[in-house]
Amino acid sequence: MNRIARHTSPTLLLALAMALSARSASAATERFPAVRIPSAPLCPSLAEIETAIGFPVKSRPVPIDGCMYELTGQYQGVFVTLTYQPATRAEDVYADIRRRVKTKGVNAQPDRLSVGDGGWGYSSRGKREAAAVSKGRLYHVDMDYDLFDSMNVREDAAVRVIALAMRTAGPPAVSSAAGSATAVLDACTLATNAEMGQIAEEKAEFVKYWDAPVASYGGSHCDYGGGSIRVYQGKAAAAAFESTLKAFKADKQPRVPVSGIGDKAFFMIPMPEDKYNRLGLLAVYAGPGVVQFILDAKGDEPITATRPRLERLARLVLPRLR
Repeated sequence: MNRIARHTSPTLLLALAMALSARSASAATERFPAVRIPSAPLCPSLAEIETAIGFPVKSRPVPIDGCMYELTGQYQGVFVTLTYQPATRAEDVYADIRRRVKTKGVNAQPDRLSVGDGGWGYSSRGKREAAAVSKGRLYHVDMDYDLFDSMNVREDAAVRVIALAMRTAGPPAVSSAAGSATAVLDACTLATNAEMGQIAEEKAEFVKYWDAPVASYGGSHCDYGGGSIRVYQGKAAAAAFESTLKAFKADKQPRVPVSGIGDKAFFMIPMPEDKYNRLGLLAVYAGPGVVQFILDAKGDEPITATRPRLERLARLVLPRLR
């Protein structure tokens, strides 16, 4: 299964609607970083990707900042995924690459890349993966073809796609309204995999195999193995959050007030009738922003069992936003 498919989990379903509202949020003040959320980067054309990897492709929708292509013909089902994240995600993604290259052998090491400001990558039987940073943005390409491992894929296919994306994507929007350079918000810095796993009551031996958290929507959303964090910023933050709920017809679901967290907070079950998306949501209003926390229910437990875990997560994260 390719990387994007792994991250198209119940915790990302609400993220699908965020594109409707995220771009309209203005820069935050006080407790939230003063950043401007960039518009989605441009995707390389089908013809450019075909030239880079040597196979015909078609485009596929993707719920985070990036692009997805599926091979056509006899290799249908093989995907090439390209994600864009803040450069602050680089070391976590590089650590994943160093871990995954071990499938080639316990002493295997990834190859250092010279594209952009540098990065790492590797090729193995059935997989090509590479990541590199350029101008404040991390580019990550993953191509899995385990079921077609006899395919004659270029050794440098992933690196060629990264180089292509760096030429196509354009500069990331990392400036404040005043024009001075600022850091892009990276919601994934608000909690580590280990912290999320502990709060979600996941077994440590499982959490250590989680991929690095994935940032999207200008870094304001972070998807983990068992949950997500989303920061809505600025004067339109509350309206943007409500538009997300409305897009999923969750705006009419009961809201249970939660005291002692932020300026105000509530817990809700956004999709109570969906047996495949059993998740709890905690919304916390703090200053000019809204922070949305989502955790998946475990097994057959009541979805309400996510509430105390969500509250613990909020108490961990909120001080880090100041």
